[in-house]
Amino acid sequence: MQHKSYQKGETIVREGEHPLGFTVIQSGSAKAYRMTSDGREQILYIFPTHDYFGARFLFTEDAVPYSVEALEETQVCILSKGQLMELLADHPAVALELIEAMAHRMRRLELIVQSMGGRNAEMRIASMLLEFMDTYGRQTANGVEVVLPLSREGLANYLGMARETLSRKLTQLEDDGIISFIDSRRMIVEHKELLLELSVLGEQ
Repeated sequence: MQHKSYQKGETIVREGEHPLGFTVIQSGSAKAYRMTSDGREQILYIFPTHDYFGARFLFTEDAVPYSVEALEETQVCILSKGQLMELLADHPAVALELIEAMAHRMRRLELIVQSMGGRNAEMRIASMLLEFMDTYGRQTANGVEVVLPLSREGLANYLGMARETLSRKLTQLEDDGIISFIDSRRMIVEHKELLLELSVLGEQ
């Protein structure tokens, strides 16, 4: 495997380029984003440690339709198309795990699309916080502590809403005793069940 390191804000792959290969985030995190026609950043996906990108491009000749940028100091491992195909041929169990991981990602993307399609801001924010709980949360005596991977502006871009709307809704969740902020990037989820009731996931 090829190993590469990136600093915070450094581009890992740029929109329109051909992918590096099957890329695994060994440590750190990254975001996939596109620039809209009016110059706004639209965040499509957050890749935490041990997540991956580039799998589907190994089976097509498409260029990457988004850019990937390191959110912090990030190390990645890269397998070329030939290396991955050889690995899958020699170890079918790996192929099954990859299919399962891609199916899980499709489900997450479907939920994001559903949350964008006419669902209210509370549902979209609750769904995002539940997603980040699973990825970045750790259990404490007071609840699940979550380190948010993005700034308030980044979170608003991820959800496709105004920053002011996001801040107002987060303040409401805090006033309702569902969450509490330690600082601007760390929060405690005190009542996960109430988030589930508000979220898209709670309707599945």
